[in-house]
Amino acid sequence: MTIPPSSFARLAARALLAAALGLQALRAADPDPSASPAPGPDRGSPSLPFPLSSVVGDDYRLQPFDLVVFEIFDEPEVGTAQRVSAGGDLRLPMIGSVNLRGLSVREAEEQLESLYRTSGFYKSPQVILYVAQHTERAISVIGQVNRPDRIEIPVGTEEMGLAQAVAITGGLTRIARSSAVQVSRIGPNGKEERFTVDLDAYLNAEKSGHATDFKLKPDDVVFVPERTI
Repeated sequence: MTIPPSSFARLAARALLAAALGLQALRAADPDPSASPAPGPDRGSPSLPFPLSSVVGDDYRLQPFDLVVFEIFDEPEVGTAQRVSAGGDLRLPMIGSVNLRGLSVREAEEQLESLYRTSGFYKSPQVILYVAQHTERAISVIGQVNRPDRIEIPVGTEEMGLAQAVAITGGLTRIARSSAVQVSRIGPNGKEERFTVDLDAYLNAEKSGHATDFKLKPDDVVFVPERTI
């Protein structure tokens, strides 16, 4: 009788998936490693059609265009690898499209296990997800800052403070109207949301120790307008 993996073993399974993908790259680059290399230019490092991600933790939240490897423990014939759609869906064997956007890896595994059980396909499925490549999650800061730029949000981080984003882009210019910073965001319903943030008020409150920074989310666009004279 095969024993399903524990939470620790599940994490190890994700690591093994990553190693298997790396081995696939090596075999693709050199199918006979025992053979002597032929003279010629250096072929460089072997590579897959996508770079492998270091994301293997349960707490990573799935986003559109993440490349996800899906498996059910002890059921190798149903494994697949695909990108999450723009709407946050994965199309999986037997159960079809499932929206997983915003779920952590563990939450997504639990939801899929429940779907496979309630649909009658498996009695006690053990779903394993591995994020082979995560999509870029960034914030754009434009207008009256010294170095307008697109800031990538670190993996595992869901938000960034407005003041931090402005600091990363070199701070405000001398003509910035920091009392009316504009933030544009696409909401869960696909519609644009707009916020006007008084960054001056935050900076003043920070000095007294009572500041609450406005939290930016992936794909937000920050515009710092010019001060009118």
